[in-house]
Amino acid sequence: MELQTIEQVISTSLFIDGDIKQPQPLITIDGKIILTENNFITISGLPKSRKTTFMQFFIASALTGKDHIKISTNVPKGSKIILIDTEQSIFDFAKQNKFLKKTIEKNKLPDQIKAYLFRQYEPEVILQAIEKIAEIEKPKIIFIDNLTELAMNPNDMVEAKKIIMFLKKITQKYNIGVVCLLHLNKSNSFTLGNLGSYADRAAQSVLKVSIDKESDTSTLECTMLRSDAHFEPISIKYDPEQNKYALTDNPAELAPKKKFSMDNYTDKEISTRVGIIFEHQDSYTYAPLVSALTKIFGIGQTITKQTIIPYLIYKKILNSKDGVYTYYGNSNSGEAERATKSKKK
Repeated sequence: MELQTIEQVISTSLFIDGDIKQPQPLITIDGKIILTENNFITISGLPKSRKTTFMQFFIASALTGKDHIKISTNVPKGSKIILIDTEQSIFDFAKQNKFLKKTIEKNKLPDQIKAYLFRQYEPEVILQAIEKIAEIEKPKIIFIDNLTELAMNPNDMVEAKKIIMFLKKITQKYNIGVVCLLHLNKSNSFTLGNLGSYADRAAQSVLKVSIDKESDTSTLECTMLRSDAHFEPISIKYDPEQNKYALTDNPAELAPKKKFSMDNYTDKEISTRVGIIFEHQDSYTYAPLVSALTKIFGIGQTITKQTIIPYLIYKKILNSKDGVYTYYGNSNSGEAERATKSKKK
């Protein structure tokens, strides 16, 4: 990054009030805004859950200008699309590439897309290469499969923050959108390490892919959308008659629905979701808080009012004073209070 004086930083960061138009979405799912310029999103899932398959539907839509399983990727005609692969061998990638060509019904991929295989390189080299590609090719979207490989240690907080700042920088500097694939931890179903946690907190949209092994059905759902309301989960299954993946019923919708309970979430899941809505503002009045929590948990306002908010206050995750709600995680006051109680015991 070019060296700047603090005066230059302040000058370029000053917000000028005016009519800010909503940028044209780069990616929508069932009409909901998923990705716009100057942003990145995450798609997480366990290995073999078909994260890459869903990613290829994003790419296929960009190359054909058509929707694929309710996914629409809109890029200006002739805009470049870059795919960065950090994991696969050339043989495995070739099989994946064959699937993409079959999906768009072409024998050869158009020049609009370029793919780079960086499996053998150190993370720092890959990061430098990605920025150079963005500078030279001027793509509209970059797909990174898999973001975890950009870190030597995804649990290292400094390294994780560096990668997130890198994503913020290149999306802003080159006016692009980035789609990042991430692994989930098998033991707790969270995105891997501090890198995964930081990525989800900074992303415009957080999507998750799960697989139902009994029905061999993969489902794409949203955990968080900053720019729109949630979309209904999308499920796909391989159709041997059509020799391709096709939309199918969501296994979760066919199963008996569980009654909503905060016990269905781990402490970390709750803290992550509440932390996201307080990331860009320190406090909420009641109505905006209800709206934000309703969106982040994907439930109705009645449940938010009667269950979620009382639970968060009781657990000292939220603090309420004079009609203003604050998050203990922003000031560590909740941790301090719990530590004090622990010492008294």
